[in-house]
Amino acid sequence: MGGAWLAPATHLDKTYHVQIGAVADAALLDSITKGVRIDDGSFLGPKSAHILRIGEKNSWLEIVLDEGKNRHIRRMLAALGINVLRLLRIAIGPLTLGDLPKGASQRLADVDKRALDRAMRQNSVVSEANQGRRSGTRPR
Repeated sequence: MGGAWLAPATHLDKTYHVQIGAVADAALLDSITKGVRIDDGSFLGPKSAHILRIGEKNSWLEIVLDEGKNRHIRRMLAALGINVLRLLRIAIGPLTLGDLPKGASQRLADVDKRALDRAMRQNSVVSEANQGRRSGTRPR
């Protein structure tokens, strides 16, 4: 079941801190939030995005995805002419990753497993309701 938490189909929020090689402003944030259509016809956009801090030559953003496609953030920002300097996933659903090193894993505490299961159930109910609205039918 552990791998299911990472699957894009769960629509669990994945939160990233992204250092970009540009000084972010409201216009850039608006472009990111609206999303972009890339060369292959895919539409890439975040669930949310905001500025964490701004430097003289770069900025840190927090970007939340509820559906992560391959290299989603890097391709989305590249389409806007923005270079990604660093990309750190900091949370999956309600679970913050803390100081877990790149490529490392650890056993989840029972309380963390329950929180992830609860988030997946909530996302499943919301997803079914949204599908019903789009198709004109109501979820059961």
